[in-house]
Amino acid sequence: LHFPAAAAAAASPTPPPCVPPSPQFKACRCATAAFAEAADRSRPDAHHVRPGVPHHEHRPTLMGCNTSKGDSAPRQLVLLGGGECGKTTIFKQIQMVYGTGFAGKGGEWIEPILNSPVRSMHQLLKVAAAKDMNVSPDKEAAAQRVLASKPGLLTPDLATDVALLWEDPNIKAVSDVKEADLDDNAIFFLNKVELLGTPGYLPSDEDILKVRDPTRSIETLDFKVGKAKFRVIDVGGQRMERPKWNLTGDITAVLFVCSLIEYDQVLREDIKQNRLKESLNLFDIACNRRYVDNPIILFLNKKDLFEEKIKKVDLSVCFPTYKGGCNYEAAIEFIKFKFMNIRKDKNKPIYIMETTATNTENMAFIFKSMVDIVERQNLQASGFS
Repeated sequence: LHFPAAAAAAASPTPPPCVPPSPQFKACRCATAAFAEAADRSRPDAHHVRPGVPHHEHRPTLMGCNTSKGDSAPRQLVLLGGGECGKTTIFKQIQMVYGTGFAGKGGEWIEPILNSPVRSMHQLLKVAAAKDMNVSPDKEAAAQRVLASKPGLLTPDLATDVALLWEDPNIKAVSDVKEADLDDNAIFFLNKVELLGTPGYLPSDEDILKVRDPTRSIETLDFKVGKAKFRVIDVGGQRMERPKWNLTGDITAVLFVCSLIEYDQVLREDIKQNRLKESLNLFDIACNRRYVDNPIILFLNKKDLFEEKIKKVDLSVCFPTYKGGCNYEAAIEFIKFKFMNIRKDKNKPIYIMETTATNTENMAFIFKSMVDIVERQNLQASGFS
């Protein structure tokens, strides 16, 4: 873990060892009345529904909490960040680490998983054509079939076509160019597209963790660590979802997620806005306006991808004042400085963690530290040091 000096000075002494995770887990995703009202005000529908998924398999977003009047209130952690930063992956990892995982729930994720390689190949073929990097003549028919395919349907034949095109040198070359703008784990799904197209395919935990499926509703997850109860509230990061950020209720801490690799990328909804600068703007809102009195745990996410990208793309493309070159340590410290410099109250606790959200072992360690921080802050708020 890396705690900048300013954050460390604001922090208390080292927290006590984390209580081992309890097997008890409340696998409901519920929202308090305040969260439900916020969701209803910002969207016309009350439920997040996936096309093609039977009604009984929809993931509930607004449900009762099943908490008796005698139960103590959970520590509520609101999960914020821009679009595609990895928030939802972290949300899934909490369910993996402290809950029952995705046993029996794989059907909820089949549609976005099967869409991933087809959507990626559509994009690659379009970029290849724009750059006059067409596929070899013997693959032209497969390219036309893929482009004519409908979303949500990955047949064995279509999977074979996608796999054939993925072997084409021009398509592989295009996948490395910035204009391709593929999802972070697009290549993971392209490499296994024929398996995905097998009749009866069921997603693995790794498939579920790596698929991109934007949050379009307020989703909450309750879990326990020892006797302590927690509730994580995941709110969408795209601009259209941000009115839901103004949540009411007793928030214990803010979990803010930033993707490290977005420093040379622009928003899908605004191609004039750099994604990392957008994250800094959102952090300003969360830190100095929405959650002034709450500690913030900042996840600098996609560390593994950043380690590779910074070798080739200098951080100065985003911040001209950065002079550290293509060096991981220099770049990560500069990004930390930019976030820490935003807070107006220099005594406000901000804890910074470098994460790889798709790595369950890494996230289990991060969550242990997160729980320690939240429990320590809870004790301080109660008058204990």
